[in-house]
Amino acid sequence: MTADDVLTTGRRRLAINKVGEAMASASVARKGPGAGAALVLLLACTACGDDPTLPVVTDVIDASPAMTNGDAGVPGTPVARMYWQAYLEAQLGGDVEVARRGFEEVLALAADDPVAAARAAVELAGLEALAGNRRRALELLARAQSLAPDDPTVADAAGSLSARLAATPAGQSDVRGPAPRTALPGVTPAVAAAWRSAEQLLVTAHRIRMKPVLEALSGSVRSKENATESAARAYREIAEVGGVAAVAAEFRIGTLYHDLAVELVFDLPPELDASVANRLRRTLRASAVAYLRRAVAAYERALAIGVTGPWRVASEASVRAAKELLAGAAR
Repeated sequence: MTADDVLTTGRRRLAINKVGEAMASASVARKGPGAGAALVLLLACTACGDDPTLPVVTDVIDASPAMTNGDAGVPGTPVARMYWQAYLEAQLGGDVEVARRGFEEVLALAADDPVAAARAAVELAGLEALAGNRRRALELLARAQSLAPDDPTVADAAGSLSARLAATPAGQSDVRGPAPRTALPGVTPAVAAAWRSAEQLLVTAHRIRMKPVLEALSGSVRSKENATESAARAYREIAEVGGVAAVAAEFRIGTLYHDLAVELVFDLPPELDASVANRLRRTLRASAVAYLRRAVAAYERALAIGVTGPWRVASEASVRAAKELLAGAAR
């Protein structure tokens, strides 16, 4: 079932229900452990300007509630205690770098305590947003949701931050690896021209933003996917040349699918019927996982070529990030 199918069904049901009944169903769904706890993929696109701007974020997101161990009121696992130390440092100690390192250590121990790691990822996302690193913040939010998909505290904190990030323009600093329009060394004029055209398609796809607008859900998904595929096709033709051009092209293909999967992580519109929202979550989650797998495949093709340099370094870093998200999705 596609997102179009789910949304068509949802509109029919919303037309039958009274407005109050539909909103009540959505409210119950958002509060339940399986529905309200997930950030989801998907929504309406808007084109943004050329220049990056800092997100309108004024504080570090608070993912601390319910982190205590029952009535005892104290942290539970050793990883949870590490989380609390970093959290208190951020809130009371005032040393952001110490807090950042603490949250990163907790995230590295995700296998021992996924919930604590998810909350650390949300806190790190808030710090990245404050620093103007929108793409990294979104990736951390996606990681948090994959680690603790049924935790309402993570969902609420991540949903708040992702909504703010969705309102910020996309800039070239958000693009993974070398900046857009970076020239390829040692290629023919024809390849250089094709590269410039592909890079422009990359920037176009990257600027497309998504917002949770019910009436434009299916159309916005298609717009983002179509722009991504147009750029990927252009890079595939360049990859046939081989050498550094192939490494760079495969890397860019990986980033297109990687960023599409990460950016399609949003809270669904509250007016959706609960059962429709649940089906749409499953459909969009499956799409995101498929895009992440395409990203990993492209990164690995880039690494298999054996050419050294900045494009390979970028591929190595990005494939690790994509595999982390895939591992969380498979939990």
